[in-house]
Amino acid sequence: MNQESVCCGWLEDSKNDGMLLSPTEALILMARVHMAAFVLILLAMSVPLQHSFGSTRTLDFSLFPDGSTHVTYSLESDPFLPDTEVSLYGDSFENLVAQDENGFLLTTQSENNILQVETLGSSNILINYDTYSLISKDGKIWSFEVDSPVEFNVIMPQNSVIVGMSTFPIDMGVESDRTKILLPSGMAEITYFLAVAESSQVLPPTEETTVPQDGDDTMVYAVAGGAIAAIAVGGAIAMKMKGKSKPVTTSAPQTTTTSVKEEEDFDIEKAMDKPDLREDDKEIIKFIHENGGSALESDLRKKFLLPRTTMWRAVKRLERHGLIEITKKDQQNLIKLTNVETDNNE
Repeated sequence: MNQESVCCGWLEDSKNDGMLLSPTEALILMARVHMAAFVLILLAMSVPLQHSFGSTRTLDFSLFPDGSTHVTYSLESDPFLPDTEVSLYGDSFENLVAQDENGFLLTTQSENNILQVETLGSSNILINYDTYSLISKDGKIWSFEVDSPVEFNVIMPQNSVIVGMSTFPIDMGVESDRTKILLPSGMAEITYFLAVAESSQVLPPTEETTVPQDGDDTMVYAVAGGAIAAIAVGGAIAMKMKGKSKPVTTSAPQTTTTSVKEEEDFDIEKAMDKPDLREDDKEIIKFIHENGGSALESDLRKKFLLPRTTMWRAVKRLERHGLIEITKKDQQNLIKLTNVETDNNE
């Protein structure tokens, strides 16, 4: 009986017995895992860069006759990021306020037209501020210029006439007696001038002294002669009264009445006719006027449901217009109406 030796294949690979993967396959798999991890790290690093700048939803520029611009815009932000960077329009900023979707104030820090807002947990940012660097004036012509990456609204001042526009508007309308223009993204320039309302130019008629004609010389001489005679009679009476010792007395009530000068009341109509006064500021003036001419700032915040910073900006605007004065009362700000007549005459 012939015996043949048979070589089993498993004996050749006995050194890899008990291993799920060969060394070569393991190295390939490790290289692939490292590559995938590296890609995931790159993606994680790129997410904050994509959401570091807020996405603008609405953008409004409200122009006023004093050359100021009130900027209001709403932006979307990532609630999982600690802060959001926002590009500001203009070179100088006043009364800047940033709020979240619930109206709470957000901490901000600006540097070179970039505003950094702490927005952890906030999905929407509302920013308001004033600037004087977007409007320039040459003679009687005003010019508003801005470069926006998105569509934006421009609300013109009252009694303004547009004389030029660098781009075609998307839409135009009237809102609270002010022209509202929707413009496309990109550079835009609007030139305009302020036209004074015709009613404000009409002055009350003044009494004019009539100049007599040549035929009225006789009347002039008669009037002059009568005046001279009256002066002579008055002088004679004064000379006779001078020699008498009896003093001339005046009634006390009449003196008291003439010596007391009543203060002029606040003219609410003239305050409402100011062309550079906002509608919300007019409501504040009306409330203070109906409240007896004064009100605490805390009462104004309760009445109009405004945050402390927003109400303080409105109060300071009214103070610049000369309509109110701010005093302290029991560690609180007391807002008093001023005399509009006196301010206008100055």
